[in-house]
Amino acid sequence: MKIRVALVSLGCAKNLVDSEVMIGLLSKAGFEPVVNLNKADVLLVNTCAFIDEAQEEAVDTILSLAELKKKNPCRKLVVTGCLAQRFAEDLLDEIPEIDAVVGTGDFAEIVKVVEDTLDGKRVKLVSKQPCFIYDETFPRRISTPRHTAYVKIAEGCSNKCSYCVIPEVRGEFRSRPIHSIVEEARNLASDGARELILIAQDTTRYGQDLYGTYALDKLLKEVCRIDEVEWVRVLYMYPSRVTDELIEVMASQPKVCKYVDLPLQHVDDELLKLMNRHGGHEEARQTIDKLRQAIPNITIRSTFIVGFPGETEAKFQSLLDFLEEVRLDRVGIFTYSPQSGTLAPRFSGRVRQSIKEKRKQEAMAVQRLISREKNDSKIGRTMKVLIEGRAEESELVTIGRSEAEAPEIDGLIYIGNLHPEPGEFKFVKITDAGDYDLVGEIVSSH
Repeated sequence: MKIRVALVSLGCAKNLVDSEVMIGLLSKAGFEPVVNLNKADVLLVNTCAFIDEAQEEAVDTILSLAELKKKNPCRKLVVTGCLAQRFAEDLLDEIPEIDAVVGTGDFAEIVKVVEDTLDGKRVKLVSKQPCFIYDETFPRRISTPRHTAYVKIAEGCSNKCSYCVIPEVRGEFRSRPIHSIVEEARNLASDGARELILIAQDTTRYGQDLYGTYALDKLLKEVCRIDEVEWVRVLYMYPSRVTDELIEVMASQPKVCKYVDLPLQHVDDELLKLMNRHGGHEEARQTIDKLRQAIPNITIRSTFIVGFPGETEAKFQSLLDFLEEVRLDRVGIFTYSPQSGTLAPRFSGRVRQSIKEKRKQEAMAVQRLISREKNDSKIGRTMKVLIEGRAEESELVTIGRSEAEAPEIDGLIYIGNLHPEPGEFKFVKITDAGDYDLVGEIVSSH
């Protein structure tokens, strides 16, 4: 009888890819992946540690799995990912039910780690400087819908933002070669993927370490040559590295989704300098202007941090003014969360948590009105939509996304007149709009 493994993946899509590789490796080694935690012999959790909320979610998940283990002491509990990388000793000391902790640069050894736990060993495998990155030869068991898959084009980060732990937990930025990414993309496409989402902590830095120059534009051209792929989406572009060559490729390649995720984090130049963000407020505006001029129908998403040390009411107001003036399509607002090991907690001008929360609500209220106005302007338009399946709320409603909506991040398009299969593309006429979601009717196949 095969040993059954259940994996809980927390955090971002980059973490999800690691989870899919781990399950792929375990499956290849003869383990049986299961969804039901109660039926698993081995409980795996891949954790996030980016902000306090993510750490709390990770610890709560570990503790709930530890309770499951108490009901069946033969079960093994393995903790991987960013929390394991940062707090391996603390986890082992404080949660005795944990059988192994595995760092972000060591999950390629997951089969041996699990086998060692089954032999009764307690394992700590955490490299001080993560340097591993998977390639096209690693097996992956895709957990997203078959028609959409993520491809991690690089690992780690070298930006050293003063609030961020990613360089500590993921190591320095390191790109995969173009041929490796394209081969993986071909394999995913042959298995049914129609939308490929290229991800990294900083996709616009892609290739600098390997080729001496930014090469995301070249990579996009190669991936777009894969016949079966209809959409190529890119996430997490650093504002100051959006080159003219990249904009030209995004504008000219029909398969590239006219969508960018451009984390600006703030618009006050003093705060940006404290954050150790490269490029200031004017450069961000110029990048947005260039994108909109070259690609008039582009969707621009960004994220901002409120309550960073030194953010006065005037500096926060400059952010609100920016949102109202520039009118981005999508915005995420995060409250600053001090992380040990980063520089920002040492800065003066701390902002009370209650003020952080108030500012977050104010910023989201401004953006909600902008989002609603932009959605209202889409009523009557017809757009190409990727069908996701039936809505959770009702079997009578189908959901989908246009190129303007990234999965798990943005809103959805709700469709009531027809119910195509997931993975099909249809043309949908928008008939109604909410703050974040749209309603439409299928008018034809593409």
